[in-house]
Amino acid sequence: MKSYLQNLILSLIFGLSFATLYGQKEKQKYAFKMDEVAAKFEAGLAKKKVDTIMQAFYFFDNGRGADATKLIFWTEQGKSYVKAIKNAKNNGVKEFDSKECPEFSKMLDYYFENIKDMSSPISKPTLSVSHSYGYLVKLEINRTEFKTYLRNERLVAENHALVEWIKMIANVAKPYIAEK
Repeated sequence: MKSYLQNLILSLIFGLSFATLYGQKEKQKYAFKMDEVAAKFEAGLAKKKVDTIMQAFYFFDNGRGADATKLIFWTEQGKSYVKAIKNAKNNGVKEFDSKECPEFSKMLDYYFENIKDMSSPISKPTLSVSHSYGYLVKLEINRTEFKTYLRNERLVAENHALVEWIKMIANVAKPYIAEK
């Protein structure tokens, strides 16, 4: 009986030691560094009480892809800005400096003028691609959120409010995506 208790106590001590040494590693919150950098930047905007933020994420729908880029737009004290964070090799990031972006004000105006039309169906594209790049857009205004996703080949649809809005975003994103 005495050796049974000793073995039980030793097993408990070993188990607790093992759990303490190996079970306490902090799990990574983000799988990709660009997500972590973007989240920290957005948290900083939230601390400053910025109430209009839009994130446009350009990525390959079957993974990140070499051109994966996050653009963060915001309006602060009457001026609009953009910051880009691009995927880099080995889970690295290329961060671009924040800069003024008057186009964001135009995007917001267009959004509010066409909000009803943005949710209407888009005609089927004549070209169908198995995997493609596209834009995932999340717009937050005073805790109200609008989300949408549109693949590149859908950007050729004619006369659709959502397509035109995403094209406005793509024009701002183009230099960041092309940057190597």
